[in-house]
Amino acid sequence: MDWIMNAKVVFPENERRSGFTIRRISEAVIETSWKTICDTGELILPGNVKDFDSKKVKDVFRRGDKIEIYLGYGMDEDLKLEFTGYIDKVSADYPITLRLEDIMWKWKQIPVKFVSENTSLKNFLQKIAPDIPMDIDATINLGAVRFSKSTLGEVLRKLQEEYSLYSFVRNGKLTIGKPYSDVKKEIPSFDLERNCVSTSLNYLSREERLVRIIGQSIQTLAKAVKNKEKDKKLKFEFGDDNANDTINCTFNVQNIKELECEVKRMYDLKKKEGWDGSFLTFGYPSLQHGEKIKLTSSLYPDREGIYYVDSIKKTFNKDGFRQEPELGPAYNK
Repeated sequence: MDWIMNAKVVFPENERRSGFTIRRISEAVIETSWKTICDTGELILPGNVKDFDSKKVKDVFRRGDKIEIYLGYGMDEDLKLEFTGYIDKVSADYPITLRLEDIMWKWKQIPVKFVSENTSLKNFLQKIAPDIPMDIDATINLGAVRFSKSTLGEVLRKLQEEYSLYSFVRNGKLTIGKPYSDVKKEIPSFDLERNCVSTSLNYLSREERLVRIIGQSIQTLAKAVKNKEKDKKLKFEFGDDNANDTINCTFNVQNIKELECEVKRMYDLKKKEGWDGSFLTFGYPSLQHGEKIKLTSSLYPDREGIYYVDSIKKTFNKDGFRQEPELGPAYNK
């Protein structure tokens, strides 16, 4: 592969103007994570791009316009689609800066009005957003649900804040409750001394990793809502004293024994020996959150391991094409 950096930004045709492509950019920053509802981006354009130098900026770029960003090395056929979504904001000054969000930008605006004394997560979302492709755990029961004069964005935020159910887009689908589903069969390998520009990683033993899990059940009992009683969610807490990492989790359980089992299982998962943090590497191979990567070390070969990726920040500018993946839990074979 030719390691010359290459970029292509496509602005598809819309009712206001014809489509066009920009081949030179000053900078692109893309941030993706299963922990945030939207993947976001920022695109800074040079001031002398011929596609719009004779037109008013507002006639070319507007909030809601579609955009595709392809980045990589070598020829066009080697580029990867690193971001697809919509313009959320256009700067008023030069250089022109576009703030971007993925397709969730559009989905968040869907109006929601829904009332049920007992429903599953999948049934609820399919009724309020029937046209959105979804990948959701069908077994999750929400119990009583009531939304009036709301939007899908507000619904997803509440699911995250109150139920620890994280929403994101994967493969064009609204995905909930599956942060570490296998997104690739291949597991790319990175040697921390040979393939990394820099690292912010710490290696922690099981004894050094102090964790406390605060768990609760997802659903509030429907009869409690109907009778206007107080919150009936089950709660159970377990872990190390003086924990440096306290995690609030919500589980789809029916009784306190099941909740206790899930909380302790999560505790064991988080107590695994291994790396924490992030590292900076080059733009190839293209990474995405939720996939597995293998870390090796020439200095510490015994610390080799496979980890899930929680989030990635990608930057493309005059200094190079870089990726910074943040590690999630270690993968148990």
